[in-house]
Amino acid sequence: MPELPSIRTQMLERLIRAGSDVWQELQQKTGPRHHLFVPCDHRDAYEALRRLRSRAATFLELGSAAGIVTILADMLGYEACGIEIDPWLVQRSIQLAEQFGSRATFAEGSFVPEAYQHEVEHLADDRITITEGASAFAELGLELDDFDLVFAYPWPGEEDWLHTMVRGHARPGAILLTYDSRDGFVETVIGDR
Repeated sequence: MPELPSIRTQMLERLIRAGSDVWQELQQKTGPRHHLFVPCDHRDAYEALRRLRSRAATFLELGSAAGIVTILADMLGYEACGIEIDPWLVQRSIQLAEQFGSRATFAEGSFVPEAYQHEVEHLADDRITITEGASAFAELGLELDDFDLVFAYPWPGEEDWLHTMVRGHARPGAILLTYDSRDGFVETVIGDR
């Protein structure tokens, strides 16, 4: 059995600490306003990405925030992209990638494929995820079905529409990896459409 890819412990800790610094910077920047950014468990994300590396070569993070998971994916050998709607977070992600020598790519805009936009418009008005805006896929020059592994950390109550969107637009055999603060990381293999 081949050895799992890894990142030196010191580098991993530095990256996670840098992500925490971005989180604190964002809290100071936004003040009392709710900023819709909650990081997942980055150490567990690292382990999940290591485990899946032999099954996937391309990685996409939907709502990449500070970019830590996308950068981890790149460091583990994935061709890694992140999509984020907040311009400030996209810029900080790009800066972190450069700081850590990562080739991860970040695009600003909506992670909802254009073909699914009409469906999203009919979702509950109280959803938290921002789905309006220019398509980040156009900026990447790629589509959802170009990726082997798609990662998302959906807001509570928004798991169903996210799963429906990915099932309808990812390639058969792709893996959807989601994070939930109670259940941790969950893998779903996308079946035939």
